Amino acid sequence: MASTKIRLASRAYDGVLPILRGQLKIPGVEFEFTETDDVPGMFAGMFKGQFDVSEMSLAELIYYTSRGKADFVAIPVFPSRMFRHGFIFCRKDARIRSPADLSGRRIGFLRWVQTAAIWMRGMLVDEYGVSAKNSEWYVAAIHHWDDADPGATVEPRDGSVIRMIQNSGTDSSKRACRALFDGQVDALGITESQLATLLADQSVKRLFANPREVEASYYRKTKILPIMHVLALQRRLADKHPELPAKLFRLFVDSKRWGQRWRRAIPSLVEAWPNHYLDEEQKVFDSDPWAYGLEANRHVLDRFLGYCHAQGISAKTIAPEELFHPTTLSLAE
Repeated sequence: MASTKIRLASRAYDGVLPILRGQLKIPGVEFEFTETDDVPGMFAGMFKGQFDVSEMSLAELIYYTSRGKADFVAIPVFPSRMFRHGFIFCRKDARIRSPADLSGRRIGFLRWVQTAAIWMRGMLVDEYGVSAKNSEWYVAAIHHWDDADPGATVEPRDGSVIRMIQNSGTDSSKRACRALFDGQVDALGITESQLATLLADQSVKRLFANPREVEASYYRKTKILPIMHVLALQRRLADKHPELPAKLFRLFVDSKRWGQRWRRAIPSLVEAWPNHYLDEEQKVFDSDPWAYGLEANRHVLDRFLGYCHAQGISAKTIAPEELFHPTTLSLAE
């Protein structure tokens, strides 16, 4: 392909560092990198066209694709995956002793169209019998970029009613945490950005006292390590360079494999026995739970798309194939 400049945004994951450092490249492509920890800002930048290739919220991708409004298309590369059982907190005075006790309670999240929140809501309904219809669902915002799409609406199909958190401020993260501390909600599902704040507060506790064991059990049952983010590419760029999506897929596969080798070979500054922990994890995972490619992740995507349909994130029933560029559908590691 002719020389092409591409603005790429990502967090500095171990499996992406070789790309960000320029160790791995695509011939004829000059990357302009934006390395950031501002995840909502990164998503909004992609939505507004400030980046050509970026991580994207799987939920936002589904929301806009299902409405025929997505200017970007996905590649089956999943930079961020994370279990979410350990990110649900509840007030200690709410007398919540088990997940089933959340049924009928006031349950808050940062956003409705947020991948982590969709997984948590779906899991609570699916795995623990929480009633979507009878519970009170609160959010501080609908999207990651409400300022750019003020007319966006969501209509759940599972009986859920969306209520907005009522307190002052413009930071949805702080507003959601304050709603839990002030008692506006009994429980709150968060992301890693709010974890330290909630762990430090003595008025709240984790819903699952032993999240790692619960998550391992969940994986053994479902074979799901929840996908959070997907790699997205502006459609105009894919139309101009139809060979680019497949080349990006291979680039990120090579980078992930490099990162996995590097993780075992280089001593850590935060863990004394990093390989011991990796070996312990491998006892839970009977294959690579971070695999890229549509077919390797169809069961994960099918589950998530079902949650999106029930919660009103998708405007219609869509298949996983509709999310990805056609040239990438059969790609595998």
